[in-house]
Amino acid sequence: MSISRQLEAGRDYCRARGWTIIAEHVDDGVSASANAPEFRKGWQQVLAHGKGTFDVVLVWKVDRLARRVLDFLHANEDLKTRGAGLAAVEDPIDMTTAQGEAFATMLAVFGQMEAEATRARVKAARAALIQVGRVPGGAAPFGYFNAPNSDGAGKVLTKDPATIGFVVEAASRVLNGHSLHSVAAYLDEVAPRTGRKNSAAFWTTTVTKRMLQNPVLAGMTLHNPGNESKQRGTEVLRGSDGMPIVREDTAVLSIEEFRTLQQGLESTGPRKAPSESYLAGLVWCGECGRKMYRNAKTVNGKKVRVFQCQGKNGCGQQVTNLEVIVEKRFLAEFGDQRFERHVFAPSDYDLTEINNQIADTMNRMQDDEADVMELAERLKSLKEVRRQVPEVATITTVSEGTSGEQWAKDPRTAFLFRFEGVRLVKGGRGRNFDQERLSFIESYVPTAPEDPEDFTTFIADWIAEPRP
Repeated sequence: MSISRQLEAGRDYCRARGWTIIAEHVDDGVSASANAPEFRKGWQQVLAHGKGTFDVVLVWKVDRLARRVLDFLHANEDLKTRGAGLAAVEDPIDMTTAQGEAFATMLAVFGQMEAEATRARVKAARAALIQVGRVPGGAAPFGYFNAPNSDGAGKVLTKDPATIGFVVEAASRVLNGHSLHSVAAYLDEVAPRTGRKNSAAFWTTTVTKRMLQNPVLAGMTLHNPGNESKQRGTEVLRGSDGMPIVREDTAVLSIEEFRTLQQGLESTGPRKAPSESYLAGLVWCGECGRKMYRNAKTVNGKKVRVFQCQGKNGCGQQVTNLEVIVEKRFLAEFGDQRFERHVFAPSDYDLTEINNQIADTMNRMQDDEADVMELAERLKSLKEVRRQVPEVATITTVSEGTSGEQWAKDPRTAFLFRFEGVRLVKGGRGRNFDQERLSFIESYVPTAPEDPEDFTTFIADWIAEPRP
């Protein structure tokens, strides 16, 4: 029944009993299941009336006041301290007698049972929809939309071609060290939040962070059964093995990239600007064996970037425009050659991610409201998955075009595929760079063991091998 009709029925009830109405207070659109009376504006206004100024509070039904027995008893106690009682239009209650209070309490019990049964039905229906990949309701996150389900009824989450690129770019900027403030400013410029109801009018840092924290970016589905608070949970839909179920059609990041992104979002320290040089940390002095670092200097009145052998023990040699010199040399010698990577694949699962899931599960078990039994079962499943996953199952070769094509996308990756770095020695002065000064440092690649069980030791030795 509508609020206006409830109010009219309440007025009729008062007129029939000769009661004088001193005030009317309404809680419109507020759930009695999720909000105790003392936290609702209408009930707070009732209690604001002074003691002795009213005798009865009339409600439509007991379960409209409270859906939990304890909440109902607290509300009734608040009225007693003010010398007032409770009545209901649709429920024949009399709170002035012990029998009346007992009957009203029974009504509250049945109201709570009905609310819990309804909650269970809604929860089960929502879980069933999520399990089959359908959208259970609500607006789609930015970058996506709810599209008609081609395989049946309902809708499914789908990338929005018009906006998903902005999500990818925003995530990429955070991963590359940009501040949330600058990313929010970027989104405000390319994707203003016009027409979005009940939401911020601009891309604030809070809104931007929330968008980038959504697991859908890694193809996972938010799933928080039993979440009692209004806070958005972080749990995701999982398979019987305890691992997150990933939808490749909605993912824009790998799970590893998503984890790195979350670490960047949670970082409270100052942000470092992304490095402008693909050679950062890869340049060595051939004179004194020290690493050379990039900085800005003024040459002939102009500001230029130079790599220099610095420090009190450095020899001081330097070179300008080294990135351009190395690029020309590299592309001339290797640009047309195939770019192939040797990938050591740990079966169907990523062992690192399994360990991450185990750590996450153990952290969740420490939460005050954690379902420890359910999490313990998940932990058991995850450890069984880890036990069955070999350290290394296959070694594959992935071809990604030519080195020149890879250089255009990521020069550092293309360079490190072949070399450890560059070495520079001093040369004669002049306008043209003496190519004899520059040499590429060959990558150290030991022979991999034939037995995959020895691979862990092989990798450890490789990492520990001293570099130039």
